[in-house]
Amino acid sequence: MDIIILIGVFIFMLGILITVFNTKIRYGFIFTHYEYRNRSMHWLSVILIILGLIIITTKAYLNGQFN
Repeated sequence: MDIIILIGVFIFMLGILITVFNTKIRYGFIFTHYEYRNRSMHWLSVILIILGLIIITTKAYLNGQFN
C-alpha cells in the first residue's frame, strides 16, 4: 500500500473520530435527535473526511486501481 493512501486513511479516520466524540444524542418522545456539541469541530471533521476521501480516491485512480 502506498504511503499517500495511508495518509488519506489517517486523515479520514481522524475526521470520523472527531465526529464520533462530538456527537450529542437527545432522546425525544418519538424521535431521536443527533446534535453536535461544537459546530466548528463538526465542520472541521466534515472537511477532514472529504479531504481524506479525495486523497484516497485520487491516488488510487492515478495508480490505475479503478480499472
